[in-house]
This record gives sequence, C-alpha cells and structure tokens, in this order.
Amino acid sequence: QEMSMGPEPGNLGGTAIKPVGWDRTGLEAFKYFLYNPDTGEVLTRTPLSWVKITVFYSVYYCCLAAFWIGCLQVFFLTLPEIQDGPKWTMYQSIIGTNPGMGVRPGNSDQRIDSQMFVLSQEGMNTDYAVRTEHFLESYNREATYPYKNFDISELGPCGEYPYGFVANYGESVAPCIFLKLNKIWGWVPEPLDDYDTDWIPEDLQDHYNYMRDDGNTQNVWMHCEGRNAADKEALGDIEYFPRSRGLPVEFFPFMGASVSGQNYHSPLVAIKIHPGREFLGQLIHVECRAYFRGVVHDTKNKMGLVQFEVLINE
Repeated sequence: QEMSMGPEPGNLGGTAIKPVGWDRTGLEAFKYFLYNPDTGEVLTRTPLSWVKITVFYSVYYCCLAAFWIGCLQVFFLTLPEIQDGPKWTMYQSIIGTNPGMGVRPGNSDQRIDSQMFVLSQEGMNTDYAVRTEHFLESYNREATYPYKNFDISELGPCGEYPYGFVANYGESVAPCIFLKLNKIWGWVPEPLDDYDTDWIPEDLQDHYNYMRDDGNTQNVWMHCEGRNAADKEALGDIEYFPRSRGLPVEFFPFMGASVSGQNYHSPLVAIKIHPGREFLGQLIHVECRAYFRGVVHDTKNKMGLVQFEVLINE
C-alpha cells in the first residue's frame, strides 16, 4: 500500500517586489528624477507635496524671524539713548570710580601688546614722533561745548615736534611720554584735601604745598619714579609739563564724544626723561601714579597707575 504524500512545502520568506523603474540608469534615470510622467512627480515630489512643504517652512521661518525680531526689540528697549550714555556708570559699573592711566604715544604694531619704548641715541626714532603727532591732532581742533580746550603749548618742548624722540644739534634723546586718565562717564575727581597730604610722596607733597600757596590745587596730580633703585638712579630728575604736574578738574566730567561727534580734549601731563649716557642700553622701569581724593593704587589691576619701560640704545 502506497503511503499518501502531503502537500509540497511552500517558499520560505516573502517575494521581493521591485518598484517600477528600478532598473533605470544613466540619463534615463536623471530624466525621471526631474519629472516622472507616470506619477507626475517633480524632483521626487508631487506638486501637492511641494505646496504643503513650502507652506509649512514659510510659516515656520516667519514665526522664527518674528520671535527673533521680538527678542531684539526687547533688548533695544533696555538700551539708553546715545546722548544718555551707558546704562550702568560710576559705582554701578564694573569700572567704578577709580580710573586707570594710559601712556602715549602708542607702540608700533609689532609691539602693540607692550609698553616698552625702544629708542636709539643715534637713530631717528621718527616713528614715535609721528605717532605722537597723530595723537595730538585732535587737540588742534576746538573742543565741543561744554568741554574745555586743552592748550598743548602748556606742554612746552613736549608740545612741539619731534617731542624729544630725535636728537637735535648734538643733544641726547630725551623722550616725552604723555600721561592721561582713562575716561569714565560722568566721573569728576575730587582734589586732595589741603590738610591730608601726608600719604603722598615727599617731593609731590612739596610741590603740592607750593601750588597751594599759588592757589592752584584743583588738579589730579601726577608722580613718576623708577620702580627699583637702579631705575631711580638712571631716571634722574624728571621734567613735568605743564609745570603744575596736574590734570585740571575743569576738564571733567566726560559725557561722551566719539559716538555723538563731539571733540573732547582729555587733559595731559607730559614727562621728559633725561637718562645719562652712562645709562644707555639699560632698561628703565617707570611707574606713574595719579593722586586725588579716594584714589586706589592697585599694581595688579593697574588701577590709578601705569607702568612702562624705556630703553635707549647707543
């Protein structure tokens, strides 16, 4: 008796269904990518699909732009008008009421991050003289009301080209270094108390007493000296211009200039350095400090003072 056979086993798995046009290649495939006449697709999307995605992203990016513009407008509402100055000033600002000091002329681009004046006794040093001339150009224009005019003729020889950077008629190089206070909006310095000057350097105290007798004490006073004993010996006597050694308080406060188109004359004190020939080639470290009531001198943060170096080679 023959055994009965069951049904034949079917195929395991599914049968792959290949899409129409799967075997297109080359130019034919590219043409169908641009436009498929069977489905009406353009760049793999139907016209309705393109309309939907265009509308979606148009609405999305319009909302995104509106949100960004709204945030920008809120930010602008927090800003004061230009003529009103910064929102946070004086004690409310990071700078506070204790300005730093600056020296001019600025250094060359090669030494932009340095405050070292490298000069030559026999060289021309005209680059320093030219930068000084450019710095003083704003003082040749009238200061804008209510600012005062600073007369650079008060700087004596330091107000005339080449400002001591070039040796003329056998004279030694005696550079003029210009000192100024950094601007703080709305700040007015308080002059020293006539009866509380024991804490200032002795030679400045003598000078202050002389100026007090002359009725001229409404200044921010400048005092410079070598930072070390060898530097003090090399510096010798420093000449100050104007002879008052002070920045008159009448030039304060600063209430804006560059943005509003005004011209402000920041008061200056120039020092003229006369190192002897025996100190040529010696790097001289100089520190200048400003003195007024309430000043804080901080070497680390350069508050109320400035430090620089002078090197005069043969």
